[in-house]
Amino acid sequence: MKARAYAVIPALALGLGLGLMACQDASGPQNQARVQIRLTDAPADYIESAEIWVSAVYLQRRDTEGEGEPRVYLFRDAANPRHYDLMELRDGITADLTEPEDVEAGSYSQLRLVVDSAFVTLKEGMTFRDGSSTRSLKVPSGSSSGIKVQLAKPVEAESEETTIVLVDFDVNENFRLQGNPETPAGLQGILFTPVLKEKSRSVQ
Repeated sequence: MKARAYAVIPALALGLGLGLMACQDASGPQNQARVQIRLTDAPADYIESAEIWVSAVYLQRRDTEGEGEPRVYLFRDAANPRHYDLMELRDGITADLTEPEDVEAGSYSQLRLVVDSAFVTLKEGMTFRDGSSTRSLKVPSGSSSGIKVQLAKPVEAESEETTIVLVDFDVNENFRLQGNPETPAGLQGILFTPVLKEKSRSVQ
């Protein structure tokens, strides 16, 4: 009886080992990577606050046939978009656009932000020609396909690593004043012309 028991134990151990390997291959935890997106800004000349509401952040890549693959969302909550005042993100201060999120390891060529709305307030003592100091701005493609971030290179998400991309949302470059506050005509309005760029990248 004891001899039979000893013979069964190695067989059970081998079976459990093979089963564990099969589970790992099926679920693919070893092929998981993590990506986090952060946000920063630079000082602006005439703007006191520049507020945006972001309802989604996602990655996208191309397959071998060149067709677009499904979006890989790092954050998505249309009912509770995240609010940021870009003017508070200066002098090295950053904010999390997303938490570190699990994604399939691979190369992602696109990063997009879905911005639902944007408000800009001028610095104290400055107004638009109609006497107002705050404007609600139209967001081009912001609430549909999202605003494309200009990446220095594709995001290479490696297994068991966390890639952190810092996005620069330069207020002076993105919110274009119409008119000149130094002339009698003053400021006629302001346009939102999104130009988002990758500022830096790190891997942990």
